[in-house]
Amino acid sequence: MKKILLTTTALVMTAGAAAAEVSVSGHAEMGIAGGTGVETQFLTSVDVRFTMTGETDGGLTFGATIDLDDAVDHAIAGYDPIDNVQGQGADYTVFVSGAFGTVTIGDTDGAMDWAMSDVGLGGTLGDDHTIHAGYNGNNMADWGVAGFDGQILRYDHSIGDFGFALSAQMDDTGVNDAILGLGATYSADLGGAELGLGFGYQSGVFGTEDIWGVSADVTLSNGIRAIVNYSDLDAVGTHVGVGVAYSMDALTITANYGVFDRDTAGVADDEGYALVANYDLGGGAAVQFGYGSSKIDDGSGLATQAPSTDTWSLGVAMSF
Repeated sequence: MKKILLTTTALVMTAGAAAAEVSVSGHAEMGIAGGTGVETQFLTSVDVRFTMTGETDGGLTFGATIDLDDAVDHAIAGYDPIDNVQGQGADYTVFVSGAFGTVTIGDTDGAMDWAMSDVGLGGTLGDDHTIHAGYNGNNMADWGVAGFDGQILRYDHSIGDFGFALSAQMDDTGVNDAILGLGATYSADLGGAELGLGFGYQSGVFGTEDIWGVSADVTLSNGIRAIVNYSDLDAVGTHVGVGVAYSMDALTITANYGVFDRDTAGVADDEGYALVANYDLGGGAAVQFGYGSSKIDDGSGLATQAPSTDTWSLGVAMSF
């Protein structure tokens, strides 16, 4: 993504100190979308992100990002994912980094999400590849678990091919214990193949249950990439997800499939899949097509169970 440096707004610090920088980047989409129970309609989206960075005399890096994506939607809904205050309408993170690692707080990934690979490869205007019923982005939300006020504190550090992270998400009311997370990664160059392994764990989900997961990510020199992940939430169920992608010149084609196997009697199992095609036009623009299909199965075999549903989108995505 190209970034435009706003030199006129750069903050000059004291003599001998590094100058802070403020940059802006953006993303826009235009196209058409539809699906089961959804009237075919135009789709547009605009996202603007400001990134602020600086460095202390001692070499400590610090910074923050603020994302204005969907600000109007947040205001209309009366809340935003950070602190549920009407009108704030922005997602943000603040970080400090050094030889010790990086500390980030705000709208960021927990340690488990940070460590595990995501099977939702490619891009779609309508997020069709990541909203189907079988998709799990390795976070609590895809299990239907609320994440308190959405603010996460994460510490992460990498040493050679190994990385690890710790995270916490607090209940501002003091009723529930904090949700704690642990993540670990390993990467290796196998000669013609890049391997990435991830492990994640979170405590206190639903107040008492724990969740853990593992993922494997392989990228081959011939343009093929494959990801598989597995997660287990105590007394709730398990999830398996698979994603594959093939890239050749400007064309990328991907697919993913996932299934939630619920342990509780009478609770529906969810599964779904998605197909994606992206064509890079160069200069930050790409044509994107996406299709997602969902199926809810209560295991009864009765005709009353929910039918399959689908979504689709087609258009141009632009990065600035």
